Formats: sequence, C-alpha cells, structure tokens
Amino acid sequence: MSAAETDDASDGRAGAELALRVFTGEERWGWEFVQPPQPPVHRDANNPPVYNEPSGNEVRAMQERAMTAKRRGSGCITVLAGGLGLAIGGAAFGLTVAVLVIALLIATSPSARLRAARRRLEANRAGARSDYERRYHAWQSRLAAHHAEHLRHNTTLDTWYPLALASRPSRIDVFGGTGNGWASLLATVGGPLLGAGRSLVVLDLTQQAVALELTGLAARRDVAVHHVPMPGALLDLDLREEFTSEELAEALAETLGSMRPPGADIDLHTIDVDVVQAVADLLQGPVTFARLAAGLRVLLRVYDTDPQAPGVLAPSEVEAITRAIDLVGQGERVQNELRYVRAQTELLTRAEPAPADTRAADWWRPGGLTVVTTEDLVHRRKDLTDRFVFFRLLHTLRKRAVVPGTGTLVVAGADHLGREALEAMARQARSAGVRLVFLLEHLREAAVQVAGGSDSATVFMRMGNGEEAKAAAQFIGQEHKFLVNQLTRQVGETLTEGRGSSYGYQRGVSESDGSNTGGGISGSTWGSSRSFSTSLSRSWQDSTNTSTARSTTTGENLSRVYEFTVEPTQLQSLPTTGLILVEAGPGGRRVVFGDCNPGINFMPRLSARPRASLT
Repeated sequence: MSAAETDDASDGRAGAELALRVFTGEERWGWEFVQPPQPPVHRDANNPPVYNEPSGNEVRAMQERAMTAKRRGSGCITVLAGGLGLAIGGAAFGLTVAVLVIALLIATSPSARLRAARRRLEANRAGARSDYERRYHAWQSRLAAHHAEHLRHNTTLDTWYPLALASRPSRIDVFGGTGNGWASLLATVGGPLLGAGRSLVVLDLTQQAVALELTGLAARRDVAVHHVPMPGALLDLDLREEFTSEELAEALAETLGSMRPPGADIDLHTIDVDVVQAVADLLQGPVTFARLAAGLRVLLRVYDTDPQAPGVLAPSEVEAITRAIDLVGQGERVQNELRYVRAQTELLTRAEPAPADTRAADWWRPGGLTVVTTEDLVHRRKDLTDRFVFFRLLHTLRKRAVVPGTGTLVVAGADHLGREALEAMARQARSAGVRLVFLLEHLREAAVQVAGGSDSATVFMRMGNGEEAKAAAQFIGQEHKFLVNQLTRQVGETLTEGRGSSYGYQRGVSESDGSNTGGGISGSTWGSSRSFSTSLSRSWQDSTNTSTARSTTTGENLSRVYEFTVEPTQLQSLPTTGLILVEAGPGGRRVVFGDCNPGINFMPRLSARPRASLT
C-alpha cells in the first residue's frame, strides 16, 4: 500500500470515528471548558514555623558587669597581687605568684565571662537556626505534598462538558458567526438529533454550504440525506399537491409583500391574492409556476405575443381565464400590480432545471436529514426563491403536517426576510411542536426585536461589527462587580536606645565617750571609755536599654461598578467556533462560554453529561 493510500485509510478511520462520536450522546450545542479547581489551602498554610531567638539576658548581664569593672579600673589588681607575692616568699617568688594571680583574675574577670557568654549565645543561635530551618523545610514539604496530591487528583477530572439547554426552548436564535462556524455548530447540534432518530430540515439561504460538514458525517453513519436544490426543484412541482388555490395565493402574496419596505400599501396584498387565486382556480391541470405565469399573461392580454406561452395552457383554460379579466379589474393600480406579479412569477420559471421536488411535509423523515439550498446567479431570483421557500415551510407548519416533537427546522441566513416573517415562523413552529433554529449573521434592529422571545434561548458567535457587538453585550446584560481601585502599603520602624549611670557615696563618723565611778568597802573605783567609728559606702550603677518596633499596614480599596457581563471586544474576538449561550433555565438566567468544534470529541477528559446535571 502506498503512502497516499495509507493516509487515505487513516483519514477514513478518523472520519468514521468522528462521525460515531458526533452522532452519539444527548443533544449538545457545544462544549464547555471547566478549569479544574485550585488545590485547597492546607490547614497549616497560615501557620509557618516560628524562629525562636535564644535569650540574651546572660550577655546583657555580663555587659553591665564589664562596664562597671572598667570604671573601677584594674590597677589595684597588680598591686594586690604583688604585695601578696612579697609577703609570701620574696621578690622572685612574689613576681611569679603575681603573674599567676593576675592570670587567674583575668580569666575570671567580667570581660572574660562576657566573651564566654557571647560564645554560648552564638552556639544557641546556631542551634535554634538549624532547628528552625529543619521545621521550615518539613512545613514546606507537607504543603508541597498536599498541593501535588490535589494536582494529581485534578488530572483525573473532566475538563470538557456538553453544553445543553436546560430550559428546553422551542426556539434558538444564533447571532453572528461565519459560514465555517455555523457548519461546526450544525454538525455538533445535528449529530445527536439524527442519532436519536429525529428528523432535521436545514434551509440554507447563505450559499455557503453550511450543512456540508453535517451531511458528510451523516453519510458515514448511513443516515438518509435528501438534498433539494432551489429554485430548480420548483419548476416542475405541482403546487396543487400542498396548496389550495387560496393558500397558494396567500403564500405568494406574503412572499411578495415581504419584499416591500415596511408600511407599504396593504391593498397590494389583497390584489396579489385576487389575481393569483383567480388564475389558480381556473387552471384545470397541474399548477406549476410556468402555467401560473402563462395564466397571468392571459389576464394582461399578452399571452399570444409571448413565444414561450403557446402550448403551456389548454385552450379551455385560456378561454376561462380570458372571461375572468373583467372580474379582476382593469384599473391602473390593478394592472401595475398584475404586471409585477407576472414578472416575479416568470422570474422563477427561467431558473436552471433540477429534479422535481416533493411536498415540503415529506422533508421531515424520521432519522433523516433534508438540506434545502437556494442558489442562483440572478440576485432577484435568489431573493424571491428564499422568500417563497420560507413561506412554503411556514404554510407546512400552519397545516400541522409534521408530527409534534419529532422535527427540527434550521433556517440559516434569514436576516433579509424581515422581523414579521421571522416572528410568524416562530409562532407557527411553536404551535406545531417543531423546534426552530435561526442562524442570523447580523444583530440589527429587526433582529434585536426578535431575540429573547418567549420560550427561546440565544447564542452569540463572533460579532465583527462594533455596534452589533455592543448590542449583543447589552442583550447579555450587566452585573455588579467589585474592582480594586487603590492599594496602600505603609511600613514604619521605631528605634529607641537609652543609657543611664548613677554613682553614690556615703561616709559616716560616730564617736562616743563614757565614765564610771563607784565606791565600796575596800575603796572607790573610777573608769572611762571612748569609741570612735567611721563607715564608708560607695555604689555604682550602669543601665542600657534598646527597643525596636516595626509596623506594616496594607490597605485595599474596592469600588462597586455596574458593567457588561461580556464586553463587546470579547464578542469580536471569539474563535470561529466559539459561542456564548444565554438562556433562562430552571436555576435562573445563565451566560455560558462554549465551543462547537466537532473535533473536541477527540479531546481527553471529556464528560458525557453536562456540568449542570452533575451538581
């Protein structure tokens, strides 16, 4: 097998697998991406280990003693040591003893004790620092393990969820988007519908083949696909099979009336109905557009002059219509409108032929897809075809020709049909039990009036025009938000240092005299006493104190604002397949971002159920 054949086989398998996944599951309008939750905060996250500084009381005490000793001086130490040595054993021996005494006194001096206290303090600090770092690393390891465990758990969670309509609306309005975006949306939405055995009719007025992707996937799933090319399929269609004369006249009059500007003369509608019904009633054979145009030519008395007309009508039909000329009227207004109706009808007869169409009611086949396209190089004929096919479908809904609850009708590119036509289709579809989907390229004034109707949901895709994006943002709505408008941070530090010293001296002198005289048998005695005492006391005191105070204040000011839920720029920058769903569901109004790319079916961690049903 060649490389090209291998690639084709691989593409074929991928296409078959995509078709299987698209046509499987419940109805969905896209996929909602949900970021896995952030790992919860560990219970010890706000309680980090605290470094405990060893006490420096011993060092401060030694510092005070050393300062006191320094004031008193150390000269007396040498004299005292030397004198002690001389008293014990002579000059040489006295010198040795003096050195030893001095060394002993230095070793036990306040300065030496201060140095020793400082060494012990540094050792304690090193131990405390080592213990703090050990506890801090253990704390960090617990938090990292907790975070990693939840991240591993997040890898098992689904991130893509089907975007379903919780409100089950009967109508969905899609505004904005491109042909490729609509093609992806139709494939994503239509796959589950056809897979569930429901019928789907797509009226494509865009000339962009928006149903082509869905058609290709349906063919891979052996789903019946029926293509109806317009206006060629209308040429040989016997309109009598699905219209009475009155119904056909009303459908054509509505078609022509939608081409006029709003507020046009309502009498024109009555004239259109009269002339079309008059001809349709008098035609004895099939009612085709060619025969209908020929009958209108008879009313205008120009049938014989048209080289294409002979042979279209039977002589009896020509005679019957000729007798009705006076009944229709000969006024200028009637004649002008008759010419207009004849011209529009003949415009359809000059289209490229195509296989004859069936009744519009037969387009809804259980589990089948019908794609009706309108394409023509002549703009007037294309516009007329769009409108007639639209009102033909509207007539089918009015007659309740579709089994309620089994069919879906998608109208793509209906912007030019007007608000009244869209609202009429919406009313009849709801009454007939047919789900209706409008794909509208623009969000203009008429479309804004249609959006958000009863029992409907709205989908916004990329809006290129700024004004339309603003209108969409206003429709989506506004909400209150709290925004940070000021951040403050104040850091303060206060350092206080004080030192004090005091000296006290007290000297007291006391003197006392006494005498004693006595007599006895042997003679007399006499005595005296005298005492003298001196007391001396001295005191020194040094004190040092240091204090440091640090303060940090952080402030955040929030302001409440009322802004768009979705900014217009977000609507303008949506991906081709991106969308925003707005609906009023059982839980209230919701706005959800999604993506309708069918390729998301191949993404990992894909949920089979909508996120709302899991909560």
